[in-house]
Amino acid sequence: MVLNNWSPYLKFDDRGEFRCMSQQTYEPLINPEGNVFCANYDWQNKYQRQQGQRPAYTEQVVDFFWNKEVESLLTYKDKPYAPELIDIDYANKRIFFKWYGKSCNELIFTREKLESRCPDWKDQIARILLDLYQSGSYKLTMYSHCHMIDNHGQMRGFDWYGCVPVSNPTIDLIYMDAIVHGTAVHRIKEVLTEDNKYDLGKMFKRSLGKYVIWGQEDLVHVYKQMFNEEPDRA
Repeated sequence: MVLNNWSPYLKFDDRGEFRCMSQQTYEPLINPEGNVFCANYDWQNKYQRQQGQRPAYTEQVVDFFWNKEVESLLTYKDKPYAPELIDIDYANKRIFFKWYGKSCNELIFTREKLESRCPDWKDQIARILLDLYQSGSYKLTMYSHCHMIDNHGQMRGFDWYGCVPVSNPTIDLIYMDAIVHGTAVHRIKEVLTEDNKYDLGKMFKRSLGKYVIWGQEDLVHVYKQMFNEEPDRA
């Protein structure tokens, strides 16, 4: 499939003031008709270098997250909250799925409000994250720009490279250091282990209880259901 005339997907910043890169891992593209999304894991893509060269963003790193994306997608593809897969192009490392015009992030910060498309969005994101947790996965990509609403009001998640197993949530520094945004470096350093890895289980818990915001709404209600305690928001 030719991607020359596809447009890059950009999210709104946390205040809804301007559009910016949605993540630091792959090239997100939307077809001209606005109904197909492509996650392009070609490590030489232009999207991830639009702000300059990134020496740490290597083929090894991108292949690692490509494999995580595919593995998680295939594991959860039959869930009602999974994206509707069109194709996985293994040769070119591209994933195609149905797109519904706007992400939840865009609905929050545009005239078409999230509540109008999905009145029970807070319950739906809770069910998604709780079901994944009970199935053995933390999905760190729990943000509004990583979800969309289909034509039936069902929330669907993407960016499945962000899943880590609950039973073994640590990751080598080389991978996270390559994709973490500068604004989140302090958060990743908080979960450095004694054996020089990152504990993404701890990062998930801290993010869910303190950092993740959907517009003006936090996800503390999900944290309480998942961990049966109040989060430390200091």
